[in-house]
Amino acid sequence: MSIGCSDLGLPADELLTTSELLALPMTGSLPAPSSFWVYNSRQTVKQLFHADQFNTPYLELEFPPNSLSSVGGSVLTETDSVLVTVDPRPGAYGFTLSPTGLVINPSGTPEVTFFFGLYGDASVAATTQTYADAAAYVTALRVWYEVTVEQWRVVAGSGTAGPDVITGAVTEAGEYVLAAPR
Repeated sequence: MSIGCSDLGLPADELLTTSELLALPMTGSLPAPSSFWVYNSRQTVKQLFHADQFNTPYLELEFPPNSLSSVGGSVLTETDSVLVTVDPRPGAYGFTLSPTGLVINPSGTPEVTFFFGLYGDASVAATTQTYADAAAYVTALRVWYEVTVEQWRVVAGSGTAGPDVITGAVTEAGEYVLAAPR
């Protein structure tokens, strides 16, 4: 049975297990992990690229000013900065954000933008009867955050931002993946 995308809306607090998600596989080269300083005093933007001849974008993270609240229990001020690491997820569009214990300011939430047009393998839609075709699967893609081990929730504001582009909020350190319900 095939269902329309409007039927795939999930309540904000609904959790799905890893086995209930269909992550977008990635072909091609995995970007290298990247560490960079996020300064609370100003906007910080970091882009990760595939290691191809075109420097094809993989993702972009945008941290607005004052987006970091604390790390490891220490409250951060406007003049503080934190060394953040983004480790791309092997085999699928996603990443791990660290350091552990990083707390995001809810009034200045960072945003991730995934670019998957060249290396995203939407043919994975054929492995389930949920989607009529790859286009329906791509339309259902959202950014998911691992709340606890094997339990995922759609992040706030997740959705399409253009052809082959999905955005969503980054609310805390941890695991993020681009996926749709299986």
